[in-house]
Amino acid sequence: MFEIILRQLTMWRNETAKLEGVDSFRVLPNKALEEIARCAPRNKSEMIAIKGIKEAKFAKYGKAILDIVQKGDVDIRDLKENKDNLNYFRDVMKGSSLKSIETETEKQKTFGVGEFLDFLNEKMAETGSKIKGEVSSVDEREKVVYFSLKDKNDESVINCLIFRYQYEMLGVKLEEGAEVIVEGCPEIYKPYGKLSLKVNVIELEGEGALKKEYEKLKKKLDEEGFFDERTKKKFVGLPQKIGLITSREGAAIGDFTSNVGQFGLKIKFINSSVEGKRAVYELIDAIRTFEKMNIETLVIIRGGGSLESLQAFNNEALIREAKKIKIPIVCGVGHDKDVSLLSLASDYAVSTPTAAARLIGGLWEREVDKIDYFEKNIFEGFEEQIKDLDRKMKDFLFDTENNFQKIIRNIEDGFENFITSKLAIINTNITKKTGQIDRHGENVVRRFEGNIYHLKNIIEKAENIVKLNDPARQLKLGYGIVSKDGANVKSIENIQKDDIVKIRFWNGEAKSQIKEVKKIKE
Repeated sequence: MFEIILRQLTMWRNETAKLEGVDSFRVLPNKALEEIARCAPRNKSEMIAIKGIKEAKFAKYGKAILDIVQKGDVDIRDLKENKDNLNYFRDVMKGSSLKSIETETEKQKTFGVGEFLDFLNEKMAETGSKIKGEVSSVDEREKVVYFSLKDKNDESVINCLIFRYQYEMLGVKLEEGAEVIVEGCPEIYKPYGKLSLKVNVIELEGEGALKKEYEKLKKKLDEEGFFDERTKKKFVGLPQKIGLITSREGAAIGDFTSNVGQFGLKIKFINSSVEGKRAVYELIDAIRTFEKMNIETLVIIRGGGSLESLQAFNNEALIREAKKIKIPIVCGVGHDKDVSLLSLASDYAVSTPTAAARLIGGLWEREVDKIDYFEKNIFEGFEEQIKDLDRKMKDFLFDTENNFQKIIRNIEDGFENFITSKLAIINTNITKKTGQIDRHGENVVRRFEGNIYHLKNIIEKAENIVKLNDPARQLKLGYGIVSKDGANVKSIENIQKDDIVKIRFWNGEAKSQIKEVKKIKE
């Protein structure tokens, strides 16, 4: 898909440059086209994140580029409404060659050396190819690895180079005599006019060589503990936020989403190639992107394949990158015989995308089953508790009734015994005290009589005092008792003019109204 999109983008760029009367690289440089084809942007924000695409470029070319990426075609309305140009573009889209048309234009132009080499490099950048050959020399430098490929049939040689970071990421060790397949574009180094193949993909040729490298890397990673079960991360709770990496073109994505179950999972998807060495770059980029996102589990899947088609998943750089991530990784990569090294290093490895989906969905299914089980047990247990409580209540009431009757009987018997014993004690005490009472009886009587006589004298004296102080006696002497509202008036301050007062005499009483209040000076 990368090659198809890149080819369509290149044709669109060349035609747009022709219509605008500028060099092709003025529209978009090669690197920008390659990045667009690799990332396959779906909207404006994704496109302007690509180096070389700014707001002005997007405003001018964005719609046409998005149409190519998403549909594999161009909306010809974005080109000038010129019949000849439209016919030319249709011919290009049908596969007709650009050479004759471009040559007619370039014949009229005289190039400078540097300009001509730029022109050649630009044209050669459109001719990316795969080349098979035997490594005849290797020179590893700090930033670039130089090597040469030789044709075994006629001893033809081509000089190649690859940037060091790409070389290390691909995980292929170049050795003299090894057969490899490389992918790249020819480029002339302007200061020397030297032609080299600028490589971005290297693959070992042959199942035997791949198997050898597979076993070698497997041993190395095993010795470093990459496959140790003790280092593998476990699910924390139920994963709900899932990161998914696979190709949107394959069946794996459908197998996963249709089998993961309806549990409200939030699945974030990043499209990536899953075959060929180029897939390594995209897979690593996807992992790094997800590492910055809020997800709980990362799932990497693709359908089955041979050792050759699964080379990307046996890449050391990819495996090391995956091991860095702090969340569990589920790897569902199908295979014929040999399990991919990424699967061995992952926290959970299954054989197919469907199995990966069922692994995650199964976690939720088991929890749902537990809920049903607990719900059933709760109701059954509650019923049993109610029945048990009912039985205990009946037993309690029965026991209480019997115990109450026993208590009443015990109280009655105890009270009767208590009364009997107390009466016996009282009778005994009465008998003992009877003699004492008889002996002291006379003394008591005598003392009582003396007290009566003495009390009589006190009463008579008190009676005389009462009689002397009796108000009635005073009333008979002509005095009266004045009262107001039921209370005796003891002072002139207690009454006022017009008050109604009651006057009591020794043989009656009268009401009177105060006409004048006059205080007597002492």
